[in-house]
Amino acid sequence: MEVIARTVIIPLVFASLVTGLIQSLGTTWGLFRHYWVLAKLLLTIFTATVLMLQMDGIAYIAARAAETAFSSTDLLDLRRSLVVHAAGGLIVLLVTTTLSVLKPRGLTRYGWRKMQRQ
Repeated sequence: MEVIARTVIIPLVFASLVTGLIQSLGTTWGLFRHYWVLAKLLLTIFTATVLMLQMDGIAYIAARAAETAFSSTDLLDLRRSLVVHAAGGLIVLLVTTTLSVLKPRGLTRYGWRKMQRQ
């Protein structure tokens, strides 16, 4: 569990953040022109922060699960917390995907001013 989180999930979250920044700065959508792009950026930063904060709990549960004397009732609160955070991560992923597909209208003040100048 910890190995997958550290070697796969964390790099993919930060790759998502970097590629999103590069795409927003390199396309006509811009980073601060549309609300949906800004919302995706903030949700991705929030997700990366929550993941990094949860890594200690993931590492602790992974270490305890490797012990032979581990019971299914041990660390129940921490395990529930990880499930809730994983479900929240899936919801955020669905929201960001929906924003990417639908691209709702609405310019930020910066985007409105830039469009008026053109």
